[in-house]
Parts: sequence; C-alpha cells; structure tokens
Amino acid sequence: MRSPISAVTIVKSRTEKLTNLITQLEQCSPTPDELVIVWMAPPSDLSLVSSDKFDIVHKFVTQDALPIAKARNKGMSAARHANLAYLNVDAVIAPSLFRDGLLALRDNTVVFTSVVFLPNERCCKPYRQISKNEKEIGYLASNDDTLPEDDNNEIPSRDQEINHGKFSDDSICSTVFFIRKADFQKTGGFDEGYAGFGLNDEDFFTNCRALGFSLEQLPTRTFAPHRPNYQCPINHLLDFVHNAQRFHSKWGFYPCVNVLNAYADQGFINADFKQNGIKIKHLPQQVEEDKADAPVEQLTVTNAQNNVEFTSFHSPEKGSDLLSTTA
Repeated sequence: MRSPISAVTIVKSRTEKLTNLITQLEQCSPTPDELVIVWMAPPSDLSLVSSDKFDIVHKFVTQDALPIAKARNKGMSAARHANLAYLNVDAVIAPSLFRDGLLALRDNTVVFTSVVFLPNERCCKPYRQISKNEKEIGYLASNDDTLPEDDNNEIPSRDQEINHGKFSDDSICSTVFFIRKADFQKTGGFDEGYAGFGLNDEDFFTNCRALGFSLEQLPTRTFAPHRPNYQCPINHLLDFVHNAQRFHSKWGFYPCVNVLNAYADQGFINADFKQNGIKIKHLPQQVEEDKADAPVEQLTVTNAQNNVEFTSFHSPEKGSDLLSTTA
C-alpha cells in the first residue's frame, strides 16, 4: 500500500547507500507514493533505476562542486505530493516510518525522527537486526535516557529543547524529516548561499523556528553512520568559517559553537570570535597543500566584518574518508 507522500533524497557517489535505501523503502508499510532522487553527478545506469512498489523520479544537479542546498531544493520542489519526507541517502529507516510520520505531521510543523549513530559497517545490516541489538548501541540515540553523562557534538544534549529558536543539533533533524510542501515553500527552502560543507541544516531549522513552526521528534528511530571527526572537521575549515559568518549575519549568533571552539583550541581561528568575529589565524596543513595545488580560478571570499580574505575550499573527494557529506 502506498501513502500520499513524496520521499526525497540526494546522492553523489554513495550509490550503494542509495540501493540500500530503495530496498528499505520497498519494505516499508506503507511505502511512499514516489521517491525523488536528485543526482549531484552525471547520469549512470543507476539513474535509470525503478521500483515496482513506488514511482522513482530522477533529477540532476551537476554544475556546482557540492550543491547540497540546491539539490535538496530541487528534489523538494519536484515532489508531487503535499506531504514530503526528506531522507539522507545513508539512513537506515524503520518499516513504519511513513505511517508514523504522517500520523504526526500537521501544518506549520516539522517532524523528525530520533537518530542512533553507528559505525558504518553496522549500518549495512537490516533495520530489524540493528533494532534487536539496540540495548548494546542505544547509548548514541538522539533522545533517550541512556545518553552518557558527557555529551559531545555528535550527541544532542539531554538539556536542549527543540523549540527554543537557536541551534539545537539540527544535523540530527535533517537525517529524516517530514514537512508539508506548502510549509517548505514558506521557508524559501535551503539557503543556496552556503558554500560547500556546514551549517545549511542549522540555518534551515533556525528559519523554521523563526517562522513559528513546531519541531517535533518522533520516538521512531533512524540509524545512521556516525561521523567521528565532526567535532572539528579540519578539512572543511574554510567552508565552515564562511558559512558561520553567513549564519551570524542572518541570525545574530554563531551556531555549532563547540565546533568553532575546537577550531580555536587548535589555533585555526581566534578564541574571542563571539566578541570580535571570526578571524583565520592559520590553515590546516592539508588545506595549505591543497591551496598550493589549486587552480587559479579558485573562489576568494571576503569577511566584510573583519576584512579578512581567505580562499573557499571545496574538496568532496579529498578527505572524504574523514568526514562524509549528506549526499
């Protein structure tokens, strides 16, 4: 049985994850009525994939280095139903996901799932097998009583609220979330002014809160690979700093302060960034090496507030084993 909802995902190189996601969607009860796949890579044999359980629509966005926001917006806009479900391509989803999401979804509401982060190899197992061992790995769940005493950037704090209007682990919210298409259009979509990696999720859900939307978390769990280097994603320093400056200019505060503090602790940015804005003190060694090999037409970004120039660095291939994107 199909449900009146469009599922949307984006993919670049992780095609094995896409194949796994389609298999999972086919096992859902009910299934979505359609899956919109937005490709950030040229067409391939897999971009002709179809399903007997639901329609699959293929869209393409290939003109940018890492057009995550543009790809998401294209997929959400192309969806034909009034109810939308966005899914990270590497998510391992519950068979009841669409039933649970549709029961909770209302106007002016974003509904997202709890998330349990696992080593990548464990995410290759079926959902029911992972769930059976949940007591062993459940300490990484994004909302339960087994969170460790010492929270970190990979785990939402038990003390955080989800409607307070500021940063609240929005990379958790974006793993799987439901929204009415009309409400998504009210937000204007994901801000395509964010370059490369970082903070597009935080911006989108901050915008939802600013519009008065309620953010509600389902008890339904999603499993996803954890990102061990997200606390200080050094290979994305320049993109992250540029995006943090953009975020601050829009909302008046810095998101992911623990990441920025980690940069400061490593000496990459100034420690007093909250008071005086972010200044690049020096670059990581890998970025310095990549700059030396970079083409002349690299984009230069200027921090108007501090009059600091630096190069915006996009390298989805390099360092991808350290920190994967959401594509």
